[in-house]
Amino acid sequence: MAVEYLGVRITSNQDRNRETREQTSKAARISGALRDIIWNNRHMRMETKIRIYKSVIRPIMTYGIETRADNQVTKNALRTAEMKILRNALGFTLRDRKRNEEIRNICGVQDIVRWGRNRRRLWNSHVDRMNEERIAKIARDGTPGTRRPIGRPPKRWRDSWTSISQEG
Repeated sequence: MAVEYLGVRITSNQDRNRETREQTSKAARISGALRDIIWNNRHMRMETKIRIYKSVIRPIMTYGIETRADNQVTKNALRTAEMKILRNALGFTLRDRKRNEEIRNICGVQDIVRWGRNRRRLWNSHVDRMNEERIAKIARDGTPGTRRPIGRPPKRWRDSWTSISQEG
């Protein structure tokens, strides 16, 4: 069963890959619409283009990232979409053979996965300050009273920001 709420599909099987794929495709469509107007505008400063990326496109890609536990597939999808958009904004192609780190340094943009992990830490400290009867705190601290389904358990939200070894 799936329900769409505030533009995000909520499923009982925790399908994060589909949600991330939909968000990155939305961001890519917006970036494509901005290509002729902003990205290819030679009279616009690079700092302005990066501010537009940070305020318009990145929020679309990362909507709900504070409460979502990312796996390797979603991390790769986010990084790929981000680099495609940043290359386009700077006027680089893959044939220019610029490394991702170099492009991020030129733009002054933090890796989207690390940025998301930071957002999760901030969200966790926000929930820590909440009263005990708030739904967000109950959901974070509670344990379900049902049996786990067979198979590998999905990645937990707490594990998505606590371990530094998860940087990959």
